[in-house]
Amino acid sequence: MPNRRRVAPPVLLFTAVALLASGCFLGPSDPADTTLVGARVEGETIVVKIPLCPSDELRRVEVTDWDKAEDTNPPIVWWASGPRTTSAKRGVVRLWSAEGFDRHAATPAPVPRTLDVAYLDPSGEGRDYVVSLSAVAAAKLKPGQYWTDDGPRTAAQIDARLDCHTVT
Repeated sequence: MPNRRRVAPPVLLFTAVALLASGCFLGPSDPADTTLVGARVEGETIVVKIPLCPSDELRRVEVTDWDKAEDTNPPIVWWASGPRTTSAKRGVVRLWSAEGFDRHAATPAPVPRTLDVAYLDPSGEGRDYVVSLSAVAAAKLKPGQYWTDDGPRTAAQIDARLDCHTVT
C-alpha cells in the first residue's frame, strides 16, 4: 500500500480559523440588513424610493440591466447625479427623468424588465436593489405607497427599516 500523507489536524484548524477571520464563509454578510427599496408606477414613469437615514442625502443613482448582470460589466442604462430638489435628496427618484437632478442620462431604449438600482450617499457609501418592473406594475398600491419585497410601504416606512444611529 503506498504511503499516504495525512493532513495534520493543526493545519485544518488553522485553515478554518483563517477562513472565519477573513470573512470567507458561507452566510449573510449582514444578517441584520433588512432595508428595502420601494417602487411604483406613475403613468409612464417609474418612481423609486431609496431608503435613507434623516442625515443622509442621495448623491448619485445608477440603474443597470439586471438581466445582463452575469456580464463582466453589466451596462448602466441610466444614471443621475447632483440632486437639487428635496425629494431627490431624500431618495425619491423618477427614473428616466431629469426631474430633481443637475445631471442625468437619456431614457434607455428599450427599458430593461429587471433593474438593479444602486445609489451613493455623500460619504460614498451605497447599496443596490433589484426591482422587477412586472411586479411593480402588478402591485395594488394606495396613494403614497411603494411596492417592496415585503409588500406595500410608504416612504417613511421604507426609511424606518434602516438602523440610523444619531450622534448626540
